[in-house]
Amino acid sequence: MSLGWLPWPTRRLHTAVQSNTTWGYVIYRTTYTPESDATFPRVVDLLNSYIKHGLYSECTSSQNNNSRHTDTTPYHDIWARHDPVIMDDPALNGASADAIQAHFKSWTRAQEKRGCSTAYRMCMVLDERSLQGLANFPPPGEDLNDEKRMHPIQYVTVIETQPDSDDEYDSFMGG
Repeated sequence: MSLGWLPWPTRRLHTAVQSNTTWGYVIYRTTYTPESDATFPRVVDLLNSYIKHGLYSECTSSQNNNSRHTDTTPYHDIWARHDPVIMDDPALNGASADAIQAHFKSWTRAQEKRGCSTAYRMCMVLDERSLQGLANFPPPGEDLNDEKRMHPIQYVTVIETQPDSDDEYDSFMGG
């Protein structure tokens, strides 16, 4: 079956997951309080729900643009292989962006499968500000009031391993 109708990043991600590759962002937790213990898993779930919503929104958009392609199987295949890496270590409490970047670079070097996947080029940081900003953020698709019209990713710090690189890479949702 030809998947030429899929947008390029999605087609590339679909090809990767066919070889049992997982995808997703590396997410660092850098605050450890009783409140963050309860909030952190909820915020990770929220971010994952937005990533899933974005993936399936692309599917819906593709279907609307070209009625010949209504097969959602590639999107189900992709989502089934979504597996973010959670860096949840109290030693990271209060870690600076530089410390997270150094840790992330060291972690990526230690991975057997690298390449141009976003999972090895950038990570998310959930600090106290992020957790507070996202603690009561609505799930995707819910009507948002004026204060919450921003996308939740705007509350998250993203750190790249090669911020000055001009190389083209797959920036699709951690793929």
